[in-house]
Order: sequence, then structure tokens, then C-alpha cells
Amino acid sequence: MQKMRLSRASLVLGLVVGALSGIGGTLLVERGIPEAVAGNGKAKPLERKQFHETLDLVLDRYVEPVDAPEVMARGLKHMVSGLDPYSSYLTASERSYAQTLQQQGAEAGLVTAIHVRQLAGSETEVEIVAVHPGSPADKLGLGVGDRLLEIRGESTQHLLSNVEVQLLLGGGPGERIDLLVDRRVGLAAGRGPERLALELAKPSADALVSGALVEQGGHAIAKIEIHSFRAGTGERVKQLLAELGRSAGSRGLAGVILDLRGNPGGAVDEAVVVADLFIDQGVLTRTRGRGGVILREERATAAGTDTRTPVVILQDRRSASAAELLAVALQDHGRATIIGERSFGKGTVQDLIGIPDGSLLTLTVARYFSPNDRSIDGRGVEPDVVLSSSVGEAGLIAARRELVAQLAAR
Repeated sequence: MQKMRLSRASLVLGLVVGALSGIGGTLLVERGIPEAVAGNGKAKPLERKQFHETLDLVLDRYVEPVDAPEVMARGLKHMVSGLDPYSSYLTASERSYAQTLQQQGAEAGLVTAIHVRQLAGSETEVEIVAVHPGSPADKLGLGVGDRLLEIRGESTQHLLSNVEVQLLLGGGPGERIDLLVDRRVGLAAGRGPERLALELAKPSADALVSGALVEQGGHAIAKIEIHSFRAGTGERVKQLLAELGRSAGSRGLAGVILDLRGNPGGAVDEAVVVADLFIDQGVLTRTRGRGGVILREERATAAGTDTRTPVVILQDRRSASAAELLAVALQDHGRATIIGERSFGKGTVQDLIGIPDGSLLTLTVARYFSPNDRSIDGRGVEPDVVLSSSVGEAGLIAARRELVAQLAAR
């Protein structure tokens, strides 16, 4: 019995000595940090000074020489991308590359969104949320809901922002990009990953806005599809309305359908131009920054405004950003009836901030609000008429019927 007690005592002593040996290095590091408090059970928020001191320790004392700019850039990427899906940080070389892509002007014709999922660590999914009609992505058969697993041979699992995805998808006209796609829609859904070659092309004006004159109950109705908001979108909508009005002849246009389904947004100024075609006075949209302070307001002008023709807006859950601002502006002013689904809910303002080393910080600095001061961010725009299915021709039929019903009620 005595020998058993000694053996146990020796074992316990050995564990204690081993444990103390294991934490010795940690204790030495803790002594090196001014005013560090260890093991008192009281959590303190990390302060800016402590953050900088800790960063200096990493840069100065890590066992191998550290590439300081690379470490700090990587840290900024993770910090900024963790704020929201629309904030990002680009290094000077990435920024220069992005400018080159913009000058080349070719694109895939698809809009993606990053979704973080907790699987084996923090991995991301890159989902296609919009495909522009007639674009390279559309011709290849890519659809909303498909997942991009690889772009140019690079896995998308650890991409941090949508900007990084767009950099991989950009290039010059005719350039081919290898993709690994997980089909989630259409006949190819569920067949497993598929390798595709996507050839980039410059977008055409018709890929952004298209229109047609449709008949319903003896009425001539202008159907305008706005696929995204780019430079010139507002002017193109204005031209189409004039062309379709002439095609309607002496009857004139009895109504207008603005089809914003799948529209991911884009240039807010262009959405304001379209809203101004139907609203003659008052606020069209406003932005509020930290603390709710109004930073900017866009107001309607009376010149060239159509205040009488009934308008129906058709939207779905993928209608986002500038498309939502257009819809909610016309809804608040009583100029349009919205039918379809609740929209996506992206209503934030990003500021592009150049850093002296040539890098670029894209930071969310404000939120958009409707004329009646409603926020759409994270909420979306609630339709006046909810459709169980707003897909394809069913949505357009519902929109035409809504217009005819309004005309009959006059």
C-alpha cells in the first residue's frame, strides 16, 4: 500500500513539473507585455494601443523574419471583410489589376455573392445571384443559384470578398476562364461538379435594358426590363419609353411595367434618373451615416416627368441595391404598385478610400433610406401584391393584369 501511494505521488509530481515546463514560455511572453493581467478571470476589451503593441511583437519577435506589409495586408483583408459582405481591402497590386480589368471592359455577365458557412473552418460559397441576358455566362447556361467551386483553377472556399471573385472573373474580350461549377438549377442540377470554359465579352446596351410593347385588354403597355444599372441605363429607359409610345400610336401608352427581377443593382445615380421620370417633386432617396446623420438627398425634378401613366414594378428576391431604391421611391410616392416577392435587402453605401501605399479600402459608411425614411438594408422592399411565383411569363401576366385592373378602376 505504501509503495502504491509513493507511485501515485510521483506520478502527480511528474505531471505538475511537466505542466509548469510547458507553460514556462507563455509566462515569459506575458511578462513582456506592459500591464498584462493573466489568469484573473476578468475580460478586458482590446484597445487600439494594445493592438499596435501586439502587432509590433509579431513583426519584431517571431522566430523567422516577417514580411510586414504582407502580414498587415492579410490582416486588413480579414478584418474588413468580416464587417459586412460589401467592405473590402485591395493591395496596391490588386488595385492596379482591377483598374486594368475596368479599362479592358470585358466581363462574364454574372453577379456573385459570397456566403460564409461553418463547415471544416470558416469556408465560403460563391453563389451566382444574377446572370445578364445574352452575356457569356447566359450563353454557357449558368443560372441563378449555381455555385462556383473554382475560378482559374483557384478554389473559392477561402475567398474573403465579392471583389476578389470579380478580380478572378475579369479580363479582356475573348479571354477564356476555366470554371468548376456545381449546378443547382436546370437539367444539369445534381450531376456533380462540371468544368466549363467561359469566354469574356464586352456587354451590349441591350444586355442592360430591353423593352417591348405588349397588348392586354385592348391596352398598349410598355414592358421595360432593366437587368442592371450602369452608365447610360437611365437614358436608355427614357429612349425606350419614347420609342414604345410612338409605336402605340394615337392610343398612347396605357401603362408601364418595370421588370426588375434578378436586377442586382449597380449605379444608384442611374436608378435615380429612372425614378425621376415618374416623380416630379420630393426626395427620391437619402443616405444616413453613423448616428443617423443625413449625408445626402436626391430630389426629383419636374421637367419631363410622367405623373399620370400607371406603373407596375415586378421584382423578386434577387432584386437588390439600386433596383430596390427605384422600387421603394416609386412606392413611397404612390407612383407604382410593386408585385412579386420581397426584395434582397441591400441598402448600404460604400466609400472608396485610397491609402498612401496605393492600396484601396472599400468601406460601408452609410445606409440608404426611402423618401418616407424606410431602411431597406437587411429588410428588402415588401411588395404591394405578393405572388406565389414571379418566375418567367407568370410574373409578366400578373403585372399586365394588375395594370388592367387599375385602368378599369379609374
